[in-house]
Amino acid sequence: MAQITRREWLTGAAALGAAAALPAVGPAAAQTTQKRELVVAQGGDISKFDPHFSTASNDIRISFNIFDNLTSRHPDGKLYPGLATEWKLQGQTTWAFKLRQGVKFHNGDPFTSADAKASLERTYDPNAKTMVATVYTTVDRIEAPDPLTLLIHTKKPDPLLPARLGFYGGQIVPKNYLASVGADAFNARPVGTGPVRFVSWVKDDRLVLEASPDYWGGRIDVDRVVFRSIPETAPRIASLLKGEVDVITQLPPDHYERVNSGPTQVRGALYAGLYVLGVNSKRPPLDNPLVKQALSLAIDRELIVKELWRGRGIIPSSPIAKGDNHWDASLPPLPYNASEARERLKKSGYKGEEVVIETTVGYTANDKPMSEAIVAMWRDIGVNAKVEVVEYSVRAQKNRDKSFKGMWWSDPTSTLGDPDGMMWRLLGPGGPQDYWRHARWDELGDKARFSVDEKFRAEAYKEMTKIFLEHNPWIIVIQPYEDYGVQRYVDWVPNPNQQFEVRRFNFRMRRT
Repeated sequence: MAQITRREWLTGAAALGAAAALPAVGPAAAQTTQKRELVVAQGGDISKFDPHFSTASNDIRISFNIFDNLTSRHPDGKLYPGLATEWKLQGQTTWAFKLRQGVKFHNGDPFTSADAKASLERTYDPNAKTMVATVYTTVDRIEAPDPLTLLIHTKKPDPLLPARLGFYGGQIVPKNYLASVGADAFNARPVGTGPVRFVSWVKDDRLVLEASPDYWGGRIDVDRVVFRSIPETAPRIASLLKGEVDVITQLPPDHYERVNSGPTQVRGALYAGLYVLGVNSKRPPLDNPLVKQALSLAIDRELIVKELWRGRGIIPSSPIAKGDNHWDASLPPLPYNASEARERLKKSGYKGEEVVIETTVGYTANDKPMSEAIVAMWRDIGVNAKVEVVEYSVRAQKNRDKSFKGMWWSDPTSTLGDPDGMMWRLLGPGGPQDYWRHARWDELGDKARFSVDEKFRAEAYKEMTKIFLEHNPWIIVIQPYEDYGVQRYVDWVPNPNQQFEVRRFNFRMRRT
């Protein structure tokens, strides 16, 4: 791509909206029929159906509908019963769960505690090599004394365990079916207990799911849910405005006003997480903390929020998202200081090594434009930086192999409303983004996750934040609003943590 500086990027920033201008389309016709299909367009195709092998946003929008968890995090942020109807702590380290009776998997197999036990044990089985191996490292052993009782024994007190079960790694898969067909066949034709069941998938085109007629939570308000892959922003928005789809993900802020009028509207919430550049801190020059400090200081986040996000986001102050437990309101937003960035780069002994952002187009909203803007800012302080565009499937493979050459976009979600469910889950030893280790940081993170003393946990996370901002295992950029374009006849409440669900508690189709 052409080499541009920050000044040149600034000159063109105001024209970004025009560059991404949509073709003229007529408004969608008013909904007057008994529509029985919900069509959702997202920015990339699914890479894995097996819920234990991906935490990517394009994948979890599907997996959290095919599969159920023992507990359920609703859009209001509270924890509700799922496949478990109640739970209680016995002593200090044993959680007892009463499971829902009469639930069946999509293939007709009954759901029992054996499925729950096998599913959770699978996540941290070293032979399975899942992407959620760090979620249940507090677990010592699991028992299934009868078909409707599950006992989870933790190594030390874990007050967050019920919350852990409600997100990544907590989706329950059928033990017998998985054992009989194997992991590859299961991924090709997934079976869960969720409100929709798998019908067909055409790669890079569409996924068809149908409503499970006897779903324990009540049949959803459509017969089918179809996910379409439309990576480019303009065609995705046009498909909504023409009435070809009912919901689009990753709505760019510069199209907010156009979508939020007529027969369509915007539904959104401040994201319960962050947009960051993941960093392979094992590769020079990114193994040097001073280089990463310079890269962070060189990013004008205020400009990015204003120009690329039209104010639909905030500048983070730390690796703990605003709204989470132990978010520190006293910390200032991450600073922009180009002169200090140059000084630290000089002090680091940087010798012009190439720094690469491997970006997709549409994995996160604004990923490619943000990459171009940030690379321009880095060049202005003397960094030999460039953008490389990769396909979503390539990104997914690099994520699994931990083979990124420099930096890549990641949208870590706060799965627990707590630092343990975001930075520790991803960056902790053995985690999906384990490209960096620091002995004190590791010690504090391990102690904090087992502590019931919130004062201690707060102090631990303060110290961890200080270490983080020195070493920058992520280059933190923005806490954005997650916006969706939605037809007005769709009553749907999005979850702030990307847990895109279509269930009776948050979705119905208005009909006339």
